[in-house]
Amino acid sequence: MCGRFGYTIIKLKDGTEKWIRLIQGTQVFDIQKVEDTFRRSPNFEYYPSSIAPVIHSLSNHGENTLELMQWGVQPNWSSKPIFNTREERLFSTSFWSGAAKNNRCIIPATFFNEWKSEKGTKIKYKIYPKSGESFCFAGIWGEILSPSPQKFWFSILTQEGNSLMKEVHNSGGNQGRQPVHLTEDCWESWLDPRIKEENQIRKLIQSYPSEFIIAEPEINEPMLF
Repeated sequence: MCGRFGYTIIKLKDGTEKWIRLIQGTQVFDIQKVEDTFRRSPNFEYYPSSIAPVIHSLSNHGENTLELMQWGVQPNWSSKPIFNTREERLFSTSFWSGAAKNNRCIIPATFFNEWKSEKGTKIKYKIYPKSGESFCFAGIWGEILSPSPQKFWFSILTQEGNSLMKEVHNSGGNQGRQPVHLTEDCWESWLDPRIKEENQIRKLIQSYPSEFIIAEPEINEPMLF
C-alpha cells in the first residue's frame, strides 16, 4: 500500500466539508478556489507519479493551503522513486526526519485500492471508511530540485495493517500495510509547523481497526462514486 487512491468532487453533504475547513478563512484560498482545484483534477484514481491536491501549512504564516503535488520522489541515494513511507522509519534518516519535522501534509481521499492474490490471479479491492467520512492520509512533502514541471512531491505514510488489510493485501514486498489516517482531532497539530519533536509527531499517528473500513472487490474499472 498504497498503489492508488481517489476522491470525489467536494460535496458538503458527504463529509468532504472537512477538507474545506482546513483551509477556510486563509488568504491564499477561498472556498471557490478549493472546489475549482478539485474539479480540475481527475475524478477517479491517482497513480504513483500523478499529480494530486495536497493540504499543507505555509511555514511561519499559521495558514493552510492547497497545492498540486507529484506523488513520489526519487532522492539521489535511491535507485527508484519512493511513493510511500513507512511510519516506523520516519525518523531513521535525516531525509525523512527533516520532512517529518518541517513538511507534513494531508492527502484527502475517498478511497484507496489494493490487490488481493487469489488462486493465481489478483483481484482489485476498493477500501473506504464504513462511516461515509473521508480519509485524511498523513503525508510528508518536499521540493523537487531537479528540472521538472512540478515543484513539489508528496509521500503517503503507511503502517502495519489491521486484520482485514492483512487479508486483502496478502502479497508483494509491502504486504499487510495500510495508509495512515489522521482523525479530526489531529489535523491541526499535524499541519502545525511548530510541532517538531519526534514524540509529539508519533502521538498523532494512530491506527484504525478492521471495523473502520469496508473492503470490496471492484468489478469494473474505473469505478466512480
